[in-house]
Amino acid sequence: MDKSALIPADRISHGQVVLALGDALIFLFFAIEGRVTHEMGLGPSPVLTVLTVAAPFAVPWFILAWVLEAFRPEAIRQPRRMLFNTAFAWLSGGSIGLVARTMILQRPLLPAFAAAVLGINGVLLLGWRLIFSLVAARAQPKAH
Repeated sequence: MDKSALIPADRISHGQVVLALGDALIFLFFAIEGRVTHEMGLGPSPVLTVLTVAAPFAVPWFILAWVLEAFRPEAIRQPRRMLFNTAFAWLSGGSIGLVARTMILQRPLLPAFAAAVLGINGVLLLGWRLIFSLVAARAQPKAH
């Protein structure tokens, strides 16, 4: 199977790349801040620790955000649509991430943890993406 047919490079815009990088930074920041806030440290391999903490949430997010159109160029330039698509994709992807993390760590899912993850990471994603969308909408050339 030709992998280039899945996501042709000429169909990915600069805005989508910047948006994805910003999203990735949100997940990395959340993972680092969570470990530091709870005095858990980053261990002997900080990069691996952060990636391991972020991955169960980031992977389903990126898959569902793509499928649920949170990366579509039209949505990027429409702040309301961006907020809706982001919220829907995050609640879906974040919930899957919580289940994945629970299964990986074989720990019970604590409601307070679930609320914190969905709430805080959701606010970070929504805030970043709203700002990005407002800037993209403003930069969009007006049709005459």
